[in-house]
Amino acid sequence: MKRQNQSRSRTFLFAVAVFSILACGRGDQSAVKGPENPNPGARDTVSDVALSEDGLGGVLIGAQLSEAVNMGLLSENPNLKPECDYVFPAVGSGIPEGVSVMVVRGRIARIDVDTGAVTTEEGAKVGDSEERLKNLYGDDANVTPHKYITKGRYFTVLGDSASAGKALVFETDGQQVTAFRAGRLPEVQWVEACG
Repeated sequence: MKRQNQSRSRTFLFAVAVFSILACGRGDQSAVKGPENPNPGARDTVSDVALSEDGLGGVLIGAQLSEAVNMGLLSENPNLKPECDYVFPAVGSGIPEGVSVMVVRGRIARIDVDTGAVTTEEGAKVGDSEERLKNLYGDDANVTPHKYITKGRYFTVLGDSASAGKALVFETDGQQVTAFRAGRLPEVQWVEACG
């Protein structure tokens, strides 16, 4: 019995040592996920759930709304207008507040973000400077004047061949990102959302 307890103790200590070594190795990553970045000026951050032209986590552009609701990612909207409307993340989905999802004819058309808690896969987020967008996306970003903000701009980044027909759109006030979205064309470029 005593040998069995010693064997269990050694196994436990070995597991703790291995876990500690693996956890320490995580500090070598080039991007620190989440808001707990210990040195925000030195590293880019990428949120735990990053937005791309294809979606946000399990919320995929082009998917049926019912699929995302059944997976517990989005809340149902009993008053949903069938042509175009918005739904929001379900409680406990892991998607932060400040995210809304456009649904057109039952399918997820675009995802809007107005919080710094969500980034793109490249690390862009609300509050970033226009200069940072230029550094991240370069010539891939098409810059056009904002419809309502005098010095504001839209930075539109079209998806690659795998994400054809989709884009990221960043809105700025002329200096920094105020909101961004991802989705399919043409909905992702609609200025008045569902209008």
